[in-house]
Amino acid sequence: MTEPGHICVFAKPPVPGGVKTRLAPAMGQDGAAALARAFLADTWATVTGVPWATPVIASTTEDPEALGVDGDTEVWLQGEGDLGARMERVISRALRSGPWAIAIGADSPGLPQTQLDAARDALQEADAVLGPTPDGGYYLLGLRRCPPGLLGELPWSQSNTLVATRRRLEERGLTVRMLPPFFDVDEPRDLRRLRAFLDQFPDAAPHTRRVLTTRVPLLKPRLSVVIPVLDEERRIEVRLRELGAMQGIDEVVVVDGSSTDRTREIVKQFPAVRLLSAPRGRARQLNAGANVALGEVLLFLHADVSLPVDAAAHVEQVLADPANVAGAFRTWTVAEDPPWLFGPLLHLADLRSRLTRHPYGDQALFVRREVFEALGGFPDIPLMEDYAFSREIRRRGRIGLARARVHVSGRRFIARPVFYTALVWSYPALYRWGVPPEMLARWYHDIR
Repeated sequence: MTEPGHICVFAKPPVPGGVKTRLAPAMGQDGAAALARAFLADTWATVTGVPWATPVIASTTEDPEALGVDGDTEVWLQGEGDLGARMERVISRALRSGPWAIAIGADSPGLPQTQLDAARDALQEADAVLGPTPDGGYYLLGLRRCPPGLLGELPWSQSNTLVATRRRLEERGLTVRMLPPFFDVDEPRDLRRLRAFLDQFPDAAPHTRRVLTTRVPLLKPRLSVVIPVLDEERRIEVRLRELGAMQGIDEVVVVDGSSTDRTREIVKQFPAVRLLSAPRGRARQLNAGANVALGEVLLFLHADVSLPVDAAAHVEQVLADPANVAGAFRTWTVAEDPPWLFGPLLHLADLRSRLTRHPYGDQALFVRREVFEALGGFPDIPLMEDYAFSREIRRRGRIGLARARVHVSGRRFIARPVFYTALVWSYPALYRWGVPPEMLARWYHDIR
């Protein structure tokens, strides 16, 4: 695909009261307009730096000065109709003079050029490409063809916008590729994710950073997810895609303990995810991630554990009770492909999650930050660090059990069913009776 296509940036004039109105409660109408202006400036700087595309702004005005960009900037009118009709009109115009068109909003400041490169590469083989956002929408749509009515009457600004759009594209015979998730900024809670992103990539969006520094009060993410990994290339991509599509997950921190496979390479494909390195050892990795996470609540997730889609709501519900200083989920152990012949026996391991007062790590333990810091984090022991930490939490308050379950890989149970069942039920007692964690760790064999 040597002939350049178009990257069309959709943006409204940054007029107070007419743009980013959902941000106004956090920063006022003037502040919201200033942030919209900064978003466009940073997005436009990224797009104009792409050598393989022709950039254009699609707006409700043809006046570049009203948009705060140079006078020689090419600006197209979006025209009338809902967002789908306007996108279809602009993309069709772009396709008349090029082999493909990519449409993005101006509200994903700091969007890496690598995401645009990936979209271009996907369009070499597919008819369409979509970049999902955590709220159920998308930050990018790329097309090689746009049949009439392709984007008409879709549910815009809804939790099913992405799903409905992809279904429409496939119904019209278009092949679709998906990009890694990225975020857009629509509501005050999105500012937390934006601030965390800019803390990790301070040069990504300088205009936006300047406005955030001067206009927005210090906002901390509500919920941070910390994932320790070691040679998890088989699972980490799925896990990060799941988290990126969930509402209420403000920050994800992955802490690698010297993986020798493609784990780090895969994590780096997700720009909004923070990747750290720490000495090998689950406790050390968990503590390292917690130390840099910004959330008021810390959720510790194993790479082979899948959260329910509404996990953040369950965390909020548990911690709404001030007596609960922490919480955890029930487990539901499942076989990875291929299905295991004795699948129902896997759920023997799940009984403990319904009965115990001291959750294991595979229950996606979450805790208020002030409690975590007061306890000094996880004890630096080679095994049972989750159980020991849960015992310490219990001395501070109650651990609530969420009315939902996480899906846990049954790989360890399948590898050694009798041993693993005995481990689940006996190791806590052995630990309480004084068997050294080092000895327990020697008996335990990690299955990957």
